[in-house]
Amino acid sequence: MTPEIYRQEPAIRYRAYGCILSCNAPLQELEQIRSADSTEGADLHILFFSPDERIPLPSAWYLTVSLADGTPWLRCATVSSGYFLQFPNLASFVFDTSSDSIRCIPQANTPPHTLHHLLLDQVLPLVLNSKGKEVLHGAAVVTPYGACAFVGPTGAGKSTLAASFLSAGYSVLTDDCVVLDARDGNIVALPAYPGLRLWDDAIAALFGTTGSCAPVAHYTPKQRFTAALSATHFCSSAVPLAGIYVLGTSDAEDGRPTSTPEIRPLAGRESFTTLLSLAFKLDILDQRMLTREFDFLHRLVTRIPVRRLTVPDSFAVFPAVRAAILHDLAMSC
Repeated sequence: MTPEIYRQEPAIRYRAYGCILSCNAPLQELEQIRSADSTEGADLHILFFSPDERIPLPSAWYLTVSLADGTPWLRCATVSSGYFLQFPNLASFVFDTSSDSIRCIPQANTPPHTLHHLLLDQVLPLVLNSKGKEVLHGAAVVTPYGACAFVGPTGAGKSTLAASFLSAGYSVLTDDCVVLDARDGNIVALPAYPGLRLWDDAIAALFGTTGSCAPVAHYTPKQRFTAALSATHFCSSAVPLAGIYVLGTSDAEDGRPTSTPEIRPLAGRESFTTLLSLAFKLDILDQRMLTREFDFLHRLVTRIPVRRLTVPDSFAVFPAVRAAILHDLAMSC
């Protein structure tokens, strides 16, 4: 029998992205469900295996995502049990759709914290999409008007803007993965787990020496920052969505970068196509998923304000950015 990395009974249970995760190994990034007598069933079963686990590679890949230099970052394939996701030279994951389980198999030189990052921040959003959730590439915070989501491509500054709200006393709901659901006539944002992935300069500028940090993955200098009072600064319940801000950059007419935040509304069609491009999708060939996603996003943009937000490249302007966002939300209510 192929040895697993850990073998622990009973399984450890965690809550993240509105799901209960049952895991055969500790996930230090998540807060454990400590209710020993809970009878609530797990939504997903996470199984960590050793690098010695032998799994046959798929014969064809339906999707390859590459880095800016052309290096393959993620490859996806369908297999008899469900889906095979491979991060070359890092790890492979097998999502079994019949058992709702995710097998995690690292490469020999992949450290545990990197494997956890790939699972929590890359694989889980895709799996949740397959299981019927709508998931946007973004961060979200809790304001007096409801949840406020910041969406955009990698490097747009979503986590830094959420961290700015955290530094001002607002609760963070999620970082880099906004899971949305329709409940009781509202569209709500679901909580992920405590922590923001930030560069060192953002941590120093916004928090100084407060809070705690841990490395995200061995291939990036980003840190996973947790506020010193995480219990009060992380929201653990679903919050009705009040607004979505698409982060972007623009220059003034004279070619110089703008020095003040700019917010402008997006028309319905532009809102729809923008959010569609920022949605996590496990299987781009799944017509039922695409139909579901189209229907949900259509309802979303007709009910929730979507704005384009331009943030100047300076930590000093974040108080003005927060004020502009809160004023805009107040006017939209």
